[in-house]
Amino acid sequence: MRLLFALWLLLAPISLEQDPKPVDMSKESHYRLLLENDKVRVFELGLRPLEQSYVLHDHNFLAVTLQDSEIVQWSEGQSPVANFRYNQGDVRFSFGGIAAGIRQDRTRDYRNVTVEFLNPKVTNYGYHADLGTWTYGNTGVPPPTDPRAKYITQLPLGEAQVDSVQLLSGDALPPPEQDVDRLVIAVTDIDLMNGSKRLRKSSGEIVWIPSEQKTELKNRGGEAARFVVVELK
Repeated sequence: MRLLFALWLLLAPISLEQDPKPVDMSKESHYRLLLENDKVRVFELGLRPLEQSYVLHDHNFLAVTLQDSEIVQWSEGQSPVANFRYNQGDVRFSFGGIAAGIRQDRTRDYRNVTVEFLNPKVTNYGYHADLGTWTYGNTGVPPPTDPRAKYITQLPLGEAQVDSVQLLSGDALPPPEQDVDRLVIAVTDIDLMNGSKRLRKSSGEIVWIPSEQKTELKNRGGEAARFVVVELK
């Protein structure tokens, strides 16, 4: 009996570590709050080798990967063993109401920008006229494959739209057709002109552009600029 009790004491911490309690992103040490307003909360997630996070996502959210990565991901009730590969600039939409974990098992750091949508109408579920039915749309957009070509691909999300963008030097992203707020997430270092304003940001940094600043975004740098734009009604 004493031997069994001693064995339980040894295994209990391991069991607790494998089954952590999810916390809000704002209370998890690996998440750093970048922006909070009435539409979004934006965090940068950073994991060093062998570190992990386990958080509760109350709202639908978007994750933008900042470098080529291979990580372990799981949802509540799943075993934390499945590996997933992501390319720099990968954009993935997920539904809220779940607890989810990420662990970095590789020898390099992992970083992403996580955008939490406070509006429940930001979703990939909607009516698709081409199918004549209500269904789920795409959950993500891939990054550009040609570093020497302009690239703009859109992910519609109800009352939001996500643009994955690559601009060569001198290229421009046209202004939005509607009055929307815009969140710009730098995937690579960027040097953009927003009307008369210059936006110089490093990878992982963000810019909030309110709806009254309805201008094009032009790459004034000498290298290709890769970034993600989230348009919010």
